[in-house]
Amino acid sequence: MQQLFSTRNYSIRDFEEWDSKSELDLSPKFQRRDVWTDKARSYLMDTIVRGKPIPKLYMRQDVNLKTRRTKREIVDGQQRLRTVLSFVKDGFKGSRAHHQSLRGKYFSELDKDLQREILKYEFSVDLLQDMPDPEVYDLFARINTYAEKLKAQELRNAQWFGDFKSAVYSLSTDTTPFFEKNRIFTSKAILRMAEAEFISELLLAMHEGIRAGAKSIIDKAYAKYDNDLPGRHQYEKRFRDTIDTIAGICGDDLPGLEFRATSRLLKN
Repeated sequence: MQQLFSTRNYSIRDFEEWDSKSELDLSPKFQRRDVWTDKARSYLMDTIVRGKPIPKLYMRQDVNLKTRRTKREIVDGQQRLRTVLSFVKDGFKGSRAHHQSLRGKYFSELDKDLQREILKYEFSVDLLQDMPDPEVYDLFARINTYAEKLKAQELRNAQWFGDFKSAVYSLSTDTTPFFEKNRIFTSKAILRMAEAEFISELLLAMHEGIRAGAKSIIDKAYAKYDNDLPGRHQYEKRFRDTIDTIAGICGDDLPGLEFRATSRLLKN
């Protein structure tokens, strides 16, 4: 068996340098032409600033023997690279909904140490050496073959990047150990974002009052409060305090109580 790719790590600075030398093609024929919103772009930078991984890139590489120049085509990951290259050129500001150090700032306005850390951030890249077009199309088909149908919360996660989402996933990060320990959600359910949907319902109930958690109601909340969730930080503190109180009262008995079920939690 011959492996047709190799996995490498390349920093944002590497891509910036290749781009400046016109050795990077961000618009090959394989790429979709979707355009990210400013919030989506800021959310990616938030992920990078927090040092968290993002999906790998696929890059085809070929050396021109006459010019001795290397051509690099981004087969998958165009918008991710366009985003980071735009940000380091002061192309957009960070959103107020995201990391404190990014809020309302261009790259040049960030702390110098943070600028260095961003430029050193590494992408995981599957490098396709001299792969012909038919092989690239086959690669896309194989990647998409095993994709599961997205659940409602996974679709919201892919669509919205503002204040409401940021609040939900901040709370999710803090409370997932509680949900797992007390068997409120299984690990598999958490991977499919069931706990985030539950937190979305509770956060909306805190802000607007208790309502039936229909999919359309939660969808509208993500849209309505994408720019701003009034009282967000007070709600987050109240939510965390409530979880701590429940843990303190129930202790290790919660997994055996009937009120562990999320349907009962919403009714009471």
